[in-house]
Amino acid sequence: MSGQYFENNPGLKHDIHEYSLSMNGNTFRFLTDSGVFSRNFFDFGSKSLVEIFKPYEGAKSFLDLGCGYGPIGTIVKKTFPFLDVTLSDVNPRAVELAEQNLLKNGVLANVILSDGFNEINQSFDLILLNPPIRAGKQIVYSLYIESEKHLNPMGELWIVIQKKQGAESSVKFLKEHFKIVEIIDKNKGYFIIKNKKVV
Repeated sequence: MSGQYFENNPGLKHDIHEYSLSMNGNTFRFLTDSGVFSRNFFDFGSKSLVEIFKPYEGAKSFLDLGCGYGPIGTIVKKTFPFLDVTLSDVNPRAVELAEQNLLKNGVLANVILSDGFNEINQSFDLILLNPPIRAGKQIVYSLYIESEKHLNPMGELWIVIQKKQGAESSVKFLKEHFKIVEIIDKNKGYFIIKNKKVV
């Protein structure tokens, strides 16, 4: 199916949209376009994830994996300016928008065009992921596994996923790869799951 937000579809017609959002004492403005996830508003799952997320003491590096047009990475950097923030996405249109939105909101962060971790060589203390459910379980689970490999010791992978989209089976799978898996919150069917890499 063409036009999915996790695909590279440069022929998709542009339809620029802008919205504003107040979070954590800051007001943000985001440009979006056709072919990116949740283009008309900050989706409830990502909002729930960002609202409850807090870096552990000593954490420095952060990855917004599958960043879309960049709301998570932008908000996290603005809220926790001491973090070294990287955003990545497979969709060139999303990456371009993320770069514009960082500038629009006065935030400095690194943006990488990457299919999963293909172009990412470094490791991180923190990774946040709202998985691309429509891409299929195989791709989603591979992102879980690769995230674990790209976490520093004691690093954390934070995930938001709906119960009806497989949250409970995700938790079961994650427990096979992380020693500590904790359901931080459940909000209107969305599970916020924190996974800690203990070595």
